[in-house]
Amino acid sequence: MDRSSERGISTKEYLKAENEIYNLYKSSAINENEILENLNLFTTVQHKKREIFFYEIYKKIIGMPGSIIQFGVRWGRELALFEMLRTIFEPFNHSRSIYGFDTFTGYPKIKKKDQTKLIKTGGLAVSKNYEKYLNKLLKVREQLNPLPQTQKFNLIKGSVENTLEPFLEKNKHQYFAMVHLDLNISSSTKFVIQKIKNRLFKGSIVIVDETCHPEFSGEMSAIIEELGDIKLRFKRIPHINSTWQSYFEVE
Repeated sequence: MDRSSERGISTKEYLKAENEIYNLYKSSAINENEILENLNLFTTVQHKKREIFFYEIYKKIIGMPGSIIQFGVRWGRELALFEMLRTIFEPFNHSRSIYGFDTFTGYPKIKKKDQTKLIKTGGLAVSKNYEKYLNKLLKVREQLNPLPQTQKFNLIKGSVENTLEPFLEKNKHQYFAMVHLDLNISSSTKFVIQKIKNRLFKGSIVIVDETCHPEFSGEMSAIIEELGDIKLRFKRIPHINSTWQSYFEVE
């Protein structure tokens, strides 16, 4: 199985080692009832750094109102992580909803200006009907947490150009403590910023997944174009040394 990333560049040696770890995971001799508690055996440093990045970011919104909204869910790894962090830091805060927007069919039709080697129509698609599986998985995860009777997440399927405005109209009470931008496409990112910027408040955190990435320049260009009149102070988490992720706080 080729496990090379569609989102970044890795050496052949790294990808070979990653594939070997995956094969060892598939052939693991660990008992089924113990495999979940031993997943760190198979988690790479790069993936763990990403988790720690979001861990550090989440701590910044504790004590603030508002929900979490992610644009670009794909397999849902961050949605599950946000749910986990909410349970760790504020287990009874059922007002902290988590929303995930994605087409679940990959990139929509890509404009020429957004096309790169890594951005093509249909790119980053997931399995057919995967959103149903993810929805079920997230519901089961909630059964492990306090207040399991209250669903605190929602998946919104479709192009953001078609789904975001109806969502905001239906949820006029929602403001956002954290926004995770991971659409990669300039036009979609620009549309999102236009529609949600009046739902942010002082202290809201906006995460940019690909900051200054040569193959995913759309996010940054859209942010600069839409918020260029604001003095944006982009930050990283220094001790994590994350390659592309950064964030800024609304001031």
